[in-house]
Amino acid sequence: MKRSLYIIRQTAYTVFSFCYFIGFAIDMTVRGFFLITLGGATEAHKRKYHAILQRKSRYVINHVPGTTFSYSNPQNETFEKPAVIISNHQSHLDLMGIMMLTPNLIILTKKWVWHNPFYGIVIRYADYFPITDTDQMVEDIKGKVKEGYSVVVFPEGTRSPDSQIMRFHRGAFYLAENLNLDIVPVFIDGFGKVLPKESFHLHPGHMSVEVMKRIHRDDPQEACGYREMTKRLHHLYLSKNEEVRHHR
Repeated sequence: MKRSLYIIRQTAYTVFSFCYFIGFAIDMTVRGFFLITLGGATEAHKRKYHAILQRKSRYVINHVPGTTFSYSNPQNETFEKPAVIISNHQSHLDLMGIMMLTPNLIILTKKWVWHNPFYGIVIRYADYFPITDTDQMVEDIKGKVKEGYSVVVFPEGTRSPDSQIMRFHRGAFYLAENLNLDIVPVFIDGFGKVLPKESFHLHPGHMSVEVMKRIHRDDPQEACGYREMTKRLHHLYLSKNEEVRHHR
């Protein structure tokens, strides 16, 4: 009986959350149409749209039914100076956990996300970029960095099926080196338990986002080539993942 009640409750939570998410996508699409399409794609309108995205993402991630959420920023990172922000990747919910950090974000996404029928228009209104191997993408990103935006990359490239840290691709670190940007590591935990990769069903649990120490490009003790930086950051995330699991 208890098992049946649990399934009914979690199914209700899942349906509610899915409906809320669709409502979120529709709301942001309508706001984008009036604010940017009709109002004009001005810098002020783009900034306002990003601010709304941040505010709504913070609300959503703090109100996922049956879950709790915590945010840690021990270094008091302000995100005022543009950087490449990297994060491990566990769930569809990860984007909400990242978008709540600051309105000044440009997220690199896979092409299918950019063309997603539910929220692809929102992604395009926010000027997020589909990942390509073209020089034009780098030039477009460089332009947004000059406007004060940080770039978000998930170096694993895909969601982890068991929340373990997978191999890091070098693209994020090459981009940081090419654009002379600092790197801000962000560690997420619990998102893969709440909404696993192979599941459309919400589960109870605790989600957390921790902003780790910024790696300064102009610090000779921290600076290194992008290949070495890839290895160093991958090791950092492996150690952090073990630390978190040890203290559970």
